[in-house]
Amino acid sequence: MGAGRNRSTKPGGDQHAHPGPVLVLFLLSPLIGEIVGAAFRFSYLAQPLRAAAIVCFYGAGVLLVREAVRRRGLDGWGLLLLALAFAVLEEGLGLQTIFDPQGMDGETVYGRAFDVNWLWAVVVAGYHAVWSIVVPIVLTHLAFPAERHAAWLSRSMLSVFAGVFAVGFALFVFISLVRSDFRLSAAQIVGGCAAVIILVWSAGRCRRPWATTSTKRSPEPATVGWLGFGAGLAWLMLYLVAFIGSPAPFVVWTLAALVFAAALAGIMRRWAARPGWSRRHRLNGCLGAVLALWLFGLFLVANGGRTDDIVFHFVVLAGITVGYLWLRSRTRPAAVSDSDPRPGDPA
Repeated sequence: MGAGRNRSTKPGGDQHAHPGPVLVLFLLSPLIGEIVGAAFRFSYLAQPLRAAAIVCFYGAGVLLVREAVRRRGLDGWGLLLLALAFAVLEEGLGLQTIFDPQGMDGETVYGRAFDVNWLWAVVVAGYHAVWSIVVPIVLTHLAFPAERHAAWLSRSMLSVFAGVFAVGFALFVFISLVRSDFRLSAAQIVGGCAAVIILVWSAGRCRRPWATTSTKRSPEPATVGWLGFGAGLAWLMLYLVAFIGSPAPFVVWTLAALVFAAALAGIMRRWAARPGWSRRHRLNGCLGAVLALWLFGLFLVANGGRTDDIVFHFVVLAGITVGYLWLRSRTRPAAVSDSDPRPGDPA
């Protein structure tokens, strides 16, 4: 049984934490979610409180989401809904950017109605769901294929990471209160909490197996990579609309973003159900999305004009390249093995 001798693969079992995948996933979420996209840059290292908040909230948050999916036997939709709950908790109730009319740095947010920044809420929720949660989980599973079906945390470690997550959330709240005069109203707090509860409740009902029902072959892994890159860039461009504005009503942009996200999720769902879908497909899709985020981050650091941030951003690209080549050497283009997904496996 090798790697699994000390852990039950039963979703609800009490597991001993495996340090390898736990540590990798704990670090990957803040690295991809914040550093690759240049939301946290080299020059921000002088802000240790912000760094601590990011590491605690993202690292513990992604582990708790992944553990809930495995222990409750949730499918890909359940994973996505929990990822959206993570995003609403951070940006709505922690950093408060979904409600703050001036954003985090004093910039006016486009698309506001009824005290909510609607377009920004959709864009930032999609961002965190994909780059902060789903992509790190998929990449960690690719790095540790023998561990992908097991829960990784014991009940005691679940409590520890829940505490770390709470510390990260508290730090985000503190940072938002220091940086802005904006304060959430009672209605906004209730609305944000209700959104998180509804998303978590809905995720718990997503347990239908994803069976292979199509006779069509999966597309080439390169096609999945290009889709990840193109769709990622398109989504990130919505950031500019949220802060620059547009002659078109924000309702049009918000609905377009929702339709685009639903269509993309549907395409990926159908492709993943086809024969031949492999770890190489998932790896290339993640690479495309990560490169799109890196390119967007390059635009941000170049606009900032700091040489140290730009140089560090290319160091990040080197790290992405090395990581991809290493993972690629461990995957096959199209083959079914014991470490490929089971029916209903979301990642």
